[in-house]
Amino acid sequence: MQIFCSLTVICAAGRRRSCHLEEKLSFDKSTIRRKATDLVRCAERPIATPAQVVALVEAITPRYRTAVLIAAWCGLRRGEIAGLRVADVDLTEHTITVRKARVEPLHAPGQAFDKDPKSEAGKRTITIPPHVVPLVRLHVDTYAGKDRLFVSRDGTPLRGNTLYQAFVRARKQVGLDDLTFHDLRHTGQTLAAQTGATLADLMKRLGHSSMAAARRYLHAVDGRDREIAKALSELAAHGDVARLPRHITMRS
Repeated sequence: MQIFCSLTVICAAGRRRSCHLEEKLSFDKSTIRRKATDLVRCAERPIATPAQVVALVEAITPRYRTAVLIAAWCGLRRGEIAGLRVADVDLTEHTITVRKARVEPLHAPGQAFDKDPKSEAGKRTITIPPHVVPLVRLHVDTYAGKDRLFVSRDGTPLRGNTLYQAFVRARKQVGLDDLTFHDLRHTGQTLAAQTGATLADLMKRLGHSSMAAARRYLHAVDGRDREIAKALSELAAHGDVARLPRHITMRS
């Protein structure tokens, strides 16, 4: 299946600023300004197909399968996933609410802490695509801690590096060595865009907004996120949905 690399709807803020600066660079030595067509462009990150997401889910350690699904189909960041609590998941309404993000200081990874998202837009409620709900329910029943949604085998809060190393092993197993965990988030925005989501919808779903963007774009309609989630499941059909244990059934 063709990798969907055609869409870069929302770049990371830092990457966007970096590209903007690169487009304005000139070289004093030659006193020749570089034309826009000659400028360095942001390298597009790889995007996984639904089938590749399935392969990753099947290859990764079972307790981390739902983390891959949430990253790919809901567009959450790794820190947001690690910061989720069981109470943040509503299996009746099929939603996940992002309230905190788990931060691990590079100089002291053992001193991780939870913090508010960088912006108010980061605090958001996301509709889980219907085909993902059964595995989220299975995870809550099987692997979740009493408080945190994702924990290590010993019951301690999940470390982002632990999740990433499990992901690295899985991607190697399925031949996706260039794919990073954060690329799953880009996968989510691309797949959502393919369902017809507008830029405003994506900004709301991904929690990637700013005052400038809010002035430029219409606000997402509240009901749209549920429509997008349903369309994501339809996109995942025809053999690309993560295979579920036989006793797990889809619920509307």
